[in-house]
Amino acid sequence: MKILLISFQKDLDTIGLKYINSCLLHKGYNSFILYLPDFNLNDKIQIERIKEFVLSLNPALVGISLMSVEYNYAKTLTEFIKKTLPIPVIWGGIHPTIAADDCLCSCDYVCIGEGEKAMLDIAKAVSRKKTLYDINNLAYVVDRKVIRNPLNPLMDNLDEAPYYGHIPKNAFILFGKKIVNLNKKVFRKYDRYGGKFYSIITTRGCPFSCTYCCNNVTIDLYKTNKIRKRNVPSIIKELERALAEEAAIEYINFHDDCFLVGSDEYFSEFCEIYKKKIKKPFIIRSIPIYITEKKIKFLKDAGLSWISLGLQSGSDRTCTEIYKRKSLKEDFLKAARVISDFKVAAFYDVILDNPFETENDLLQTVDTLIKTPKPFYVQFLSLVFYKGTQIHVRAKTEYPNLMEDYMRKDYLVLQKNILNTLVRLSAFVNPYIMSRLIYLYRKYPKAIKFKIILSLVNMLNLFFFEPRAYFHVIWLSQYGSFLNTLRVLPIYFKQGIIRYVNQFKQRCPFF
Repeated sequence: MKILLISFQKDLDTIGLKYINSCLLHKGYNSFILYLPDFNLNDKIQIERIKEFVLSLNPALVGISLMSVEYNYAKTLTEFIKKTLPIPVIWGGIHPTIAADDCLCSCDYVCIGEGEKAMLDIAKAVSRKKTLYDINNLAYVVDRKVIRNPLNPLMDNLDEAPYYGHIPKNAFILFGKKIVNLNKKVFRKYDRYGGKFYSIITTRGCPFSCTYCCNNVTIDLYKTNKIRKRNVPSIIKELERALAEEAAIEYINFHDDCFLVGSDEYFSEFCEIYKKKIKKPFIIRSIPIYITEKKIKFLKDAGLSWISLGLQSGSDRTCTEIYKRKSLKEDFLKAARVISDFKVAAFYDVILDNPFETENDLLQTVDTLIKTPKPFYVQFLSLVFYKGTQIHVRAKTEYPNLMEDYMRKDYLVLQKNILNTLVRLSAFVNPYIMSRLIYLYRKYPKAIKFKIILSLVNMLNLFFFEPRAYFHVIWLSQYGSFLNTLRVLPIYFKQGIIRYVNQFKQRCPFF
């Protein structure tokens, strides 16, 4: 029996799907992954090639993993598969979890929450030609009524999950107009960082439940925000295996929501073994209140190269009242100073386009970024009201006219306005210049003089301040080596260009 798993992700960092594929293979099922990064709803040649592939594979079931922005792709592909083969099509991932009822208009079943155990049960039932109606985590429609089965308990022992590999087994990809085996050459073309990063998750769960985040949906589902953490030997064993398989890996990318959840003793053990056996620079994500000098010192000595941290807003009112986030402006600045003192390359997240924020809230974010030790880089995100989140419920009541189609919105494209431009500039431009800009904005916000000066600073930022910051941060990640910085620049080029180009959609606030 063959099982086909499908992803529309633009890059190949699909850890959840890789885990499911690996679990199925580990239990003896013949599982395949098909990546469709360039899927075009209107490309008849692509559709024909996919049809030929599905027919030749002849799977007994299809599982499609999707995020909200991929809904229409999944809907179109599911309709085509149902016309081609009389097999069950199951949707899983974050969008089916938060919007199961909507998804069931298109697919046979929705897998809600963690999917490893459910997919094994589904495969077992299909292989025995049994119904799927009694399988936990599944939702389906009977007599126009949505039935939601109970959830399996969360996987408690993460060390039991089988190794999924840098390039997953039995993987294929839509490459141009053809479907080909996912070999190293093709993998490097589509992978976000050219195959040089190995992505790993060592924890599941997040200690926060921010109102904009889909994590608060899963916390409500399972009635817990318990953090499950792998033991150090298990992590090291996986990394050793990955490096043995692929010598081109240069970075280890820890995808945990908050890698720093854990005791000092845990990180002391991790760093000691990592430094001896792995010896690769690595990247982590964290929350400001979990940053301590002791932890950063351990990690920097072991090879910490980059850290991603969420500011989200420099306004304490926004963080506490709107986002229900237990990390304030001073927590962020304290963490940023520690990161700067240890000369770690920093990448900060800021959320904009929030209708609940006032002008003063945004100017507080400007002030926070001006005070943040430079250099650093920032990813600016446009707030999306994902269905099922607390902020989605609130926005439907208070700002119904501003509710955007969350299944289409590009969260990297910001609204064109002066405040967004000032926030962006504050991350890169000299503090003295920014203080003058803010003075002019407060005093003469509609004056031609202010708009001309802002446009000039914007251009200066575009061609000097921002590129310099990006280069400087990469230089920090290479421990101050210019030769290594030049060597690794191609790794960052693809993502850097994407982020750089996205600005132009927001760059000119006066047109």
